[in-house]
Amino acid sequence: MANAEEKKTSLFKVPNYPAWFGADTALLTGSAVHWIVISLMAYELSGSVTMAGWFFTIRGIMSVVTQVVGGAFVDRHDHRTLLLAQSGICGLLWLTMGILYATGNLTFMRFMLLCLSSSAIFGLLDGTSNAALITVVGPERYAEAESLNQGRDAAVRMAGSPLGATLYGLWTAAPFFASALCDAVAFACSLCLHLPERPEVKEAKPGVRAFLHDLIEGWQWVFASKVIVSAVIIMGLFEFGAFAMRQAINLEMVSTGVDPLLISLINVISGMATLVGSMVSSRVCDQVPVGRGVVLILALTALGYVPLVFSNSYATVVLSTIVSSLPMPLFAALVNGFVFSKTPVDRQGRTRAAVMTAIMFFGSGSGALAGELLPRIGFHGFVMAMLVLLATSVTLAALNPRIRAIPASPEWDSVSL
Repeated sequence: MANAEEKKTSLFKVPNYPAWFGADTALLTGSAVHWIVISLMAYELSGSVTMAGWFFTIRGIMSVVTQVVGGAFVDRHDHRTLLLAQSGICGLLWLTMGILYATGNLTFMRFMLLCLSSSAIFGLLDGTSNAALITVVGPERYAEAESLNQGRDAAVRMAGSPLGATLYGLWTAAPFFASALCDAVAFACSLCLHLPERPEVKEAKPGVRAFLHDLIEGWQWVFASKVIVSAVIIMGLFEFGAFAMRQAINLEMVSTGVDPLLISLINVISGMATLVGSMVSSRVCDQVPVGRGVVLILALTALGYVPLVFSNSYATVVLSTIVSSLPMPLFAALVNGFVFSKTPVDRQGRTRAAVMTAIMFFGSGSGALAGELLPRIGFHGFVMAMLVLLATSVTLAALNPRIRAIPASPEWDSVSL
């Protein structure tokens, strides 16, 4: 655990943090490289905007279903072992995808099956890395680490999406082989990770009944927290609207023939804005009151999408991307820092799974909604409908006394979940 002296040093001097950071970054890079390619291939192999929208919804549902049990699974098992399993299995999946395409055997159904398998692993094991992080840095430095992660995520997106689009242009199978290589790097970094033994892992009783007991206990603990429940409802509604907006933007650009490289540059721009926001967040995350900060950030993000009501030009998309991306690192540092620094280590997986499952539940249908409504009400009509939803979530946050009352991090000891 990090102590007071360690807090004055770089996180990279904290034991095990470099290995954790390497593994987590490699996994993220692998996802970033094939993210834009998955969107393009879903449309290419199916030939339908509607089918592509449903494809993303089915993937989301798969992640939600496996996320339900994933938290308990993570809490009951050694984090290092699970990181090795996650990177190893995902690496094999993307390697298989690349081989199938290279040999001319990748049909839409096989493509969907491999992507669904990846989503299942994501739902089951994706919380492992974040659950391990608090063991590595301690709750005192979690908000700081979250801010650093946001900047790292932005940098990876800036490099990963254009790289994926470039590789896709050179050879369609190349991004999948690149993702497999990234997962191999994550596997190697995970081998170097040495975490302290967790008593709850040794004490975990085997069997389905014991597993279900731990699963239910974790969910009961989460639902007993009125702060978490309120935050999940607000964030879920906002995430649904924001994710549907992003899917609509992506589908609109793909269907209107925008160059894949230009589409990938949207992620670069988002990454640059997020990186700037991360730099600001790392300086002010300990000073901003969580409650008021969350309301302000959600409002600013919603306003970032307003220009899309009037234009779907590439320049307008760029402007909206910048405005909506800038405040997100501070939002993540405030919300995640408060919730997960207050969550016991032995409940990290289940708490994260419960929160993410609820939020993903709200957002899982947004891809299908975008695919179904875009041809019917048009892009601008869809944006207006989603803005109403975003405004509703902002209003709920502003009117909720439990959310508004959360103070800045130096005073977190005085409040509870």
